[in-house]
Amino acid sequence: MRLAWPLIALAAAWVLLLLDREPVPTWFYVFAWYPTLALFDELAARFHRGARVLAQPALVFSLFGWSVPIWLFFEAVNFRLANWYYVYLPRSPAERWAGIVLSFATVVPAVILAERLLFAAGFARHWRRRPLALGLRDVRVLAWAGGLGLAAVLLVPDRLYPLTWGVAFLLADPVVYRRRPEWSLLADIERGEWGRIARLMAAGLLIGGIWEGYNYVARGKWIYTVPLLEDVKWFEMPPLGFVGFPFFALEAWAMYHALASLGVALPVLDPTPRPAAAPVAPAAGEPPSPGSASGRRGAADFREPPPAGARKAVLAAAGAALFSIATLAGMERWTTSSTVPVVVLPGAAGEWSPWQLARMAPESIAAAAGIPLDSARAIREHVRLATLRGIGTAHASRLETVGIHTICQLAASDPGEIWRRLRKAHPELGRRPTEAEVRVWVRAARRACPSGAGSGPGGSRS
Repeated sequence: MRLAWPLIALAAAWVLLLLDREPVPTWFYVFAWYPTLALFDELAARFHRGARVLAQPALVFSLFGWSVPIWLFFEAVNFRLANWYYVYLPRSPAERWAGIVLSFATVVPAVILAERLLFAAGFARHWRRRPLALGLRDVRVLAWAGGLGLAAVLLVPDRLYPLTWGVAFLLADPVVYRRRPEWSLLADIERGEWGRIARLMAAGLLIGGIWEGYNYVARGKWIYTVPLLEDVKWFEMPPLGFVGFPFFALEAWAMYHALASLGVALPVLDPTPRPAAAPVAPAAGEPPSPGSASGRRGAADFREPPPAGARKAVLAAAGAALFSIATLAGMERWTTSSTVPVVVLPGAAGEWSPWQLARMAPESIAAAAGIPLDSARAIREHVRLATLRGIGTAHASRLETVGIHTICQLAASDPGEIWRRLRKAHPELGRRPTEAEVRVWVRAARRACPSGAGSGPGGSRS
């Protein structure tokens, strides 16, 4: 039954998504990922007969809890990059924040559990090469490179944004290397052990595909507007973007285990003891490194890190909470573009699903609301606009103020011209919509109304 329950939960999520039963379409990512993580954990335990990660409450609390601020670091960087944004999130701020936290809590566990599943399946268990001497001085250079790389990303985001998926590893893993080298991926390289790195990178690609697949079919989702890579996408991701997932997995591992090495998170222990590696001599003038002949400790000799004192743990948790709240507030301002559209028909009881109305004939809307047919047609066009590619009610209303009342009018318009007209008509607008976001709308409109893409108000196809 341990395997049956997550399968049943995952199947139920898909059924409720297809039946359009809220809140599953809006939060499909959450409803699908948690049973997926349970499947990963159960399959790994069955293949390798090891301990289940999700059966250890303290470790679960640590993994899921620290996953939130770890991912929010990338959300904070995205305030500068503007490489993705969120659409059709719940209108209630409390529900919106709760759902976001539940979503981000799955990120690091997904990396960890996918890597363990690949280990249990026998992937890259014995990938060893000649040891490579790094030395503490080289690791310090890597840490400096990570800091300079992050600064470069923030200074020149339009060109250097790919460095985002690597700089956090260079910043975090040197901390692990110095304090707990048995968890360090740099120390793995030094020991000539490439299996864990290979599994993490493969796990990143695997879960990246699942992430994007679940996101693609969900109603509440993220949409990418990566410079130079907007036109072709697999799911919502530009094909080249999938290259970033393996490197992100290395970052997630290193960031979490940096916290573990500092004593504020619980480590994820290897399913089996790590084998000894061939000696690596330190460079001339270098102190012994954790992977060297004189600096290495055997697997049995590693001491558990002293538990964080109560004061240290409280300070770490408080800092993470403050950072998380500040970043979530920033997402409200700079990253969340639209909430679930709301439609109240005159003369009809309650709110109606905008997606249901968008599929109804104007005659049916007129009969249900007791309104003239022309009014029903106008409501339907507004709803179709609001439910197109994350536009939402507020943006649809703003488009109408600049003369865009239908999808076909949007399809016939120039994205840059629409964006400029929106900024002129609504100087109170913040970042959203960006010009790239308007291009997303227009491309979607042209797919929905190809006959309107070449002519009409607003110019020709861009």
